[in-house]
Amino acid sequence: MSGEPELSGTALRIYLELLQSGEMGVRELARELGLPPSTVHYHLNRLEDLGLVKKGEDGYTVAKRIKLKDYVFIGSRAFHRLLLYSAFFLGLSAGEALLTLQGGELNPDRAAAILASLLSGLAFLHEYLRAR
Repeated sequence: MSGEPELSGTALRIYLELLQSGEMGVRELARELGLPPSTVHYHLNRLEDLGLVKKGEDGYTVAKRIKLKDYVFIGSRAFHRLLLYSAFFLGLSAGEALLTLQGGELNPDRAAAILASLLSGLAFLHEYLRAR
């Protein structure tokens, strides 16, 4: 283990929101996440104690960017890995379907590829929605 804290639940949601949105106040975060301000304040204090966020003049910002187990960073945005897997397989399925519609032959191999990638994409999407 790398010694970095593992975040989950509400603390993770707050950390991700700050990563993506920049500096935010307690009420702004509470409104954005649909949580009571007292809950957000509690978790911000925990994150501050861990050294992950810092309090500024206009709110809180991320002080330290850590590796998150189930997330992939593209630029400053964090994407859940299951969402990326789902997008890959659904894109593959859509591409195969478009090739077929543009005059390609729908043979058993292509039908199996479309069906397998579609089902894989939907399975990953379902797991992503359950994990949120």
